[in-house]
Amino acid sequence: MNIEVITIEEEIKVIGLSYHKLGLPATIESLEKMWNTYDEKYRNRIENAVVPLVDYGVNAYLLTNKHKYIAGCAVAKIGVLEENWASFVVPTGKYIKYSCRKMEDLFKNHDEIRSWAKTNEIMIYDDFEIEVYPIGAFEGKDVEMYILFPIQA
Repeated sequence: MNIEVITIEEEIKVIGLSYHKLGLPATIESLEKMWNTYDEKYRNRIENAVVPLVDYGVNAYLLTNKHKYIAGCAVAKIGVLEENWASFVVPTGKYIKYSCRKMEDLFKNHDEIRSWAKTNEIMIYDDFEIEVYPIGAFEGKDVEMYILFPIQA
């Protein structure tokens, strides 16, 4: 596990399946179903996908009634979206990057990350978080996966 502050200098455009547009409830089971559908039907077939392909889970508008989760990838440009798809643009700026090498560790440490941010006098902007999965992450390969938490300016 590693926690650090990074800067994203170019926005990241993400498109993918939306659990909200699919009519799925906001549950772990829905997310697993959505990622499986994305994997089976769409991964490696997305127009304008940035290469090398990196999967993104966008957990946006966390504290509002507009909450959405997108399972997809980065694209060079956002074109016409398929039915049940949504987009999100990850803005430039500073982020806390929490990285690990095991999928089961990725979501265990939110409290530790917040404690680290508080100790370092960093305010997390709670509107969204970005999960980043390099190729191989879902197959259990030894790759660095991480979550980005935006920092309030």
